[in-house]
Amino acid sequence: MKKTLFAVIALLVGSVAANANTLTLTAVNGNLYQQTVQSPCIFSNPSCQNGTFNTTDLPTGGNVSGYNSLSPVYSGATILGIIGTGNSITLGIDINQASGQPAQTLTTFEMLKNGVVVDTFTGSTGNVAATNNGNGYADFILTGFSSFLSTDTIQFHLVFNDANDGTENVFLIGGTSTNVPEPSSLMTLGFGLLILAFTSRKLARKNS
Repeated sequence: MKKTLFAVIALLVGSVAANANTLTLTAVNGNLYQQTVQSPCIFSNPSCQNGTFNTTDLPTGGNVSGYNSLSPVYSGATILGIIGTGNSITLGIDINQASGQPAQTLTTFEMLKNGVVVDTFTGSTGNVAATNNGNGYADFILTGFSSFLSTDTIQFHLVFNDANDGTENVFLIGGTSTNVPEPSSLMTLGFGLLILAFTSRKLARKNS
């Protein structure tokens, strides 16, 4: 009975992982996305400016060749406060690559919503060559994250290999809220336009 139960659980977990949304990794051309207090690190090195935002400090030192780390668990409200309500998550990845060394590897990146993997990226060897080497700007961005509510919990999982220089960092790219007009506001605007049109037509007839 226990073996059957474990088999069912394993099958369900595997099914969830198989149905996870696929994230997109894109190289950044130029200094477009800078890590700041307004764009805080979720996986950090000593250069990160985070203020009071919680982060996972990645190990530093020349003997580190990779990381397999989980971020703190954030509330959806905390993340939305950074990226702006109505926006989706975009993560910047600042790569540190030693001169003359081969490109490093972002092996896996996942987002967990309420403890379940909903988004995943799986990369090939040498897929994150530094273009803005260690200057506080993103070399790559990750996009395509699932939407979430302020009441959800959000966590990230990073697997990085072939590290050969200072510690990388991964940071949220801050944004502004996208405000959607309330239905009552749209109705008021509609009535106002109708009154304006009626008044204009009445004045035109009077003047003709």
